[in-house]
Amino acid sequence: MRLAILCQFGLIASVHALGFANGVKIGEVTPDSAVLWTRLTAADEAENRVASWNAEDPHWRAPGLSGHLTFRYWPENRPEAAKETPPVKVGADTDFCHQVRVAGLLPATNYAFSAIGRSGDDSAGFTASFTTAPADDSGAPVTFVVSTCQDFPRRDDTQNGHRIYRSMLELGPAFFIQTGDTLYYDKPKPFAKDLATARYKWNRLYALPNLREFHRRIPTYWMHDDHDLLKNDCWPGQRYGDLTWDQGLKIWHEQVPQSDLPYRRFRWGRHLEIWLPEGREHRSPNPMKDGPEKSIFGDAQWKWLEDSMRRSDATFKLFVSATPVVGPDRKNKNDNHANEGFAHEGERLRRFLSAIPGCFVINGDRHWQYHSVDAETGLHEFGCGPASDLHAGGWKPGDRRPEHRFLRVKGGFASISVEAGRAVVTHHDVDGKPVHRTEIER
Repeated sequence: MRLAILCQFGLIASVHALGFANGVKIGEVTPDSAVLWTRLTAADEAENRVASWNAEDPHWRAPGLSGHLTFRYWPENRPEAAKETPPVKVGADTDFCHQVRVAGLLPATNYAFSAIGRSGDDSAGFTASFTTAPADDSGAPVTFVVSTCQDFPRRDDTQNGHRIYRSMLELGPAFFIQTGDTLYYDKPKPFAKDLATARYKWNRLYALPNLREFHRRIPTYWMHDDHDLLKNDCWPGQRYGDLTWDQGLKIWHEQVPQSDLPYRRFRWGRHLEIWLPEGREHRSPNPMKDGPEKSIFGDAQWKWLEDSMRRSDATFKLFVSATPVVGPDRKNKNDNHANEGFAHEGERLRRFLSAIPGCFVINGDRHWQYHSVDAETGLHEFGCGPASDLHAGGWKPGDRRPEHRFLRVKGGFASISVEAGRAVVTHHDVDGKPVHRTEIER
C-alpha cells in the first residue's frame, strides 16, 4: 500500500536515507477537521533496538533529519480528490516535527493520508487513515478508549511496546484519550534534565511498533500532566535540572498534535461531548494556603467550563481529567482536586459536575483502576489505570474504601461506549479482557 501510494504521486521511497520512525499522530478530530503530525527521521525504524540503556550508547534512537514535510489526504477510495498541505522545512529547532490542521473535511468519513518527506534527492512516505467525528445531530453509538501513565522502561513487551495498544486497537475505537503522564522526565534510564534528553524520551517511545501502528489508525486527544511536562507535582516557573518550564511546554507542542487552547471540548454526535481540562499551566503553587484564591484551573478556564457544560445538550457529558476529582487518593498527595491541598476548588468542582445531567468523570494519573462515587454529591469517577502491570502500585489491593465500587491495582485501560440513553464504562486488563463493567442510564 505504501509503495503504491508513493508511486502514484511520483515519489520513490528510500528506506535507507530517510523515513518515519515515529510514524504519525492524528489529533483533535472534529466533524470537519483534524490535526496531522509527523517527524522526519534518518531511517524507517529506531536504531539499537536492545532491551537495556547505556549512557554512552542510547538504545531505540530515532535521529531526526532536516528536510521538507507535507501531507496529502483524501476520502478513502477517492485518491483523485486528494489535497496537499504546503511543504514545510523542518530542522533541529523543532526536533524535525511538523503538524498542520486540515479543514473542510466531511463528517463521519474515512480519510486516508500520506506524510511525505523530502531531503536532498531522497523522498519517502508513510500512509495512515482516520475517521472524522459524526455531525452533532448524529445518533450513532460511539466507543472510545482511555489510558494514562506509560513509561518506556516499564513497557510489558520490550520489542513492541505496551500491550494495551494492541488490545485497544482490536476494539476498533472511534478515538483514544491519553490523559497525561505520557512519559516520565523525572524517572531513570535516563533522567531528562535537559532539552535533548527529553526529546530523546519522546522519540524512542513513539518508535515502538505497537504505539506506531495504533496511532497510524486511531485519532487521539492528548492531555499533559506533571511528568510529561517537567517533573512530579510541578507548577509554572519551576525547573528540572537544566530543563525549564518553558522548554517543557515547547517540547509538548512539538511532539503532540493539539489546538491552540490547552483546555478543549469535542462533540461526537448527539449523545456524547467530552471536556479536556488543563491542570498545570494555570495552577497556583501547591504549597499555597488553600482557599478561594487557590486554583488548578484559573478564572478563564472555570468560565469556559461552566458556560459550555451548561449550554450542552449532549446526552452524556464526560469530564476527562488528568488527575482525580473524587479519589480517594493517598494521604501523601497534595496536588489534585481529591486532596486537601486543593480541597476548596475540589468541593466546588464536584458540586458543579454533579449538577450537570449526564456528567461523570474519567481520570488518569493514578496507578490503579477504580470506580468511585462521591458520598456528598453522588458524582461518579472512573480511574482508567496505568498502561502496564509493571506500572501499577501506590495503593493496597485490599484497601477498599466506602467510595469504591470497584478497585484493582493492575494495569490496563478503560473503554466507554455511549448510545441513546446509556453509557457503559468497562475496565480492561492489558490484554483487553474486561474486568469490570458499569452501566449509566439517562
